Amino acid sequence: MYNELDELLLEETTVDSWYDDGFSIAQDILNQFSSNDWEELSNEVLNKDLDWQKKLVYCIDNQGIEEELNIICKLILIDDEELFEMCIDALRAFDNELGHSFIKKNPQIIMEVEKRMDVAGNATKRVLEDFLRKFTII
Repeated sequence: MYNELDELLLEETTVDSWYDDGFSIAQDILNQFSSNDWEELSNEVLNKDLDWQKKLVYCIDNQGIEEELNIICKLILIDDEELFEMCIDALRAFDNELGHSFIKKNPQIIMEVEKRMDVAGNATKRVLEDFLRKFTII
C-alpha cells in the first residue's frame, strides 16, 4: 500500500483535482496501511519533496493510531511555515487521549506554537490559538 500512496502523492495534479478527489483516495489508502507500510512511510517521509509532504499531512485523518502522530512530528521539524501550519492543523484533530498524551510527551510542539503566535497572520493565528486551547491546561 505504501507504494500506491507514494505514486499517488507524486502525481502531478491540479489543486482542484487533489482537493476534490486525490486526498480522499490517499486517506483510503492510509486506512489500509499495515504496520510495515507505516514503517516504510516513517523511513521515507523526510526524503520526499515538500509538495509530497504537504499532500501527506493533509491526508492524515486521525485514525487514532500513534503512527500518524509520529509522521506529523517528523514533518513539523521541516523548516517551512506552511507545512508547520498544516501539521498543527492536523494535530488539532487529535483532541483525544492519544493526542493529548502525545503532545504531553512532545512539549516542544507547544513551545514552538507559542513562539510563532506573535508573527502569525490572522488565519494562522486562529489555527494556533485553537491548537493551544485544546492542548494546554489553563
